[in-house]
Amino acid sequence: MRRLAVLAASARELAPVRATLQAIRRGRLGTFPHEIGRSDSIEIHLLNTGIGFQAALAGSEAVLSAFAVDAVVSTGYAGALGSAGLGDVILGTDTLDWTTDGARTSFPCDSSLRAIARETTARAGVGWSEGPVVTVANVVWKADDKRGLARASGAIAADMESAAIARAAHVVGVPFLVVRAVSDGADEDLPMDFNLWLSPWGRVQGAAYLLRHPSIIRSLLRMRRQVEHGSHNLARFFAALVPSLDRTWSPASPSPVAMGAR
Repeated sequence: MRRLAVLAASARELAPVRATLQAIRRGRLGTFPHEIGRSDSIEIHLLNTGIGFQAALAGSEAVLSAFAVDAVVSTGYAGALGSAGLGDVILGTDTLDWTTDGARTSFPCDSSLRAIARETTARAGVGWSEGPVVTVANVVWKADDKRGLARASGAIAADMESAAIARAAHVVGVPFLVVRAVSDGADEDLPMDFNLWLSPWGRVQGAAYLLRHPSIIRSLLRMRRQVEHGSHNLARFFAALVPSLDRTWSPASPSPVAMGAR
């Protein structure tokens, strides 16, 4: 049976994929929440990696070393850097690692998986854009910073995990795909600096900020609606993608590294 691993930073971001699966088994893979479900002919692994490059890299390495996976998908939300609309599906052509100030690295997305994904968007009836996705170390929350990142990187969207997942897949020769949904537009500031929530005292700092700035609650609720719109479009996309993979996906043999796994 073919195996597909889908990784995201949170359980919420995996929900659009989970909704397409049958006979889901829940457990843990090391420290990571791990679910295994099935389509008609594919075993699909869902892994909640947590937020950021290092968490995503560790989660990717865990699933790739434990199972002989035929392909890996990075999913969840992304901030637009170009003209993609709110809720639009982003199909990555490649992922750019901009998490450090040193050398930039790039990992291409698999061309055959991209072709299936492009065909899927038409049947799903969702707006979509295709182009490079840049992975950064922090939430890009100011519109000016988004525009600067777009000019410097040439990317159409930004996230915090895809390059890590791509790196792990590249090491073992497993095909990789990015499928994200736009949570915030290129020309909008986020309601607050969400990096506050990612610090060791994030919950305390975030709550304190909300108490000092209660007026942003309306903006947070608006962003929540934007995220829900993205989730809805991802659900439509994956509901069409999984049957397409059942019918048409013929992966190459697993890499020698992956062959040592289950």
